[in-house]
Amino acid sequence: MKNNKEDIEVKEEGKEPSEAAEDAKEAAEEPFIASDQTGEIESLKSEIEKKSQQAKENHDKYVRLYAEFENYKKRIVKEQAEFLKFSNERLIKDILPVIDNLERAVEHAKEPSEGSKGELQDIKGLIAGIELTIKQFKDMLGSLGVEEVKSVGEPFDPTRHEAVSHVETDEHDNNIIINEFQKGYLLNNRILRPAMVSVAKRLEKKEDAAPEQGEEK
Repeated sequence: MKNNKEDIEVKEEGKEPSEAAEDAKEAAEEPFIASDQTGEIESLKSEIEKKSQQAKENHDKYVRLYAEFENYKKRIVKEQAEFLKFSNERLIKDILPVIDNLERAVEHAKEPSEGSKGELQDIKGLIAGIELTIKQFKDMLGSLGVEEVKSVGEPFDPTRHEAVSHVETDEHDNNIIINEFQKGYLLNNRILRPAMVSVAKRLEKKEDAAPEQGEEK
């Protein structure tokens, strides 16, 4: 009677005895399968974290290299601009003595001298021609970024002036430039040649000498 009851229960579930045994076997194996999958998942998570860390490090390296490259490009552009700005320095230095001589010739020609009226006209023509030449030279230099250093009447500046003498005087304050022997020039606001000048030195007032002994007060 007991076996018949078990057969009835099996039939009610709609399964043959062999199928029920197979299900029981699979149910017994499920914990082991789940355990293996959990291990694989943990391993994959660990691998993903490693790859993520490597990706972050590679990105940081890329950012640093990109920043260094951008700084390098800016430095090269700046150096090229500086080179172009001052590439004519040697040429300009060679031209300056020509201007010096022309200016001296004009100053000499302006000095009064004896002679006929025709000679005076010749001198005037010479002066006009030389002055025009000087102006052309200075215009050309100005287009290249050259300008004269201000001197006479200005305070002495050792970065722009070279003092060749000091003159004691009570007409000017200390360190005021009173004469210019040779003009100075700037190239794009950088000193190309300092001006040679003489600088005022204020006269010190001497105290009255003390009366000699025996002199009436």
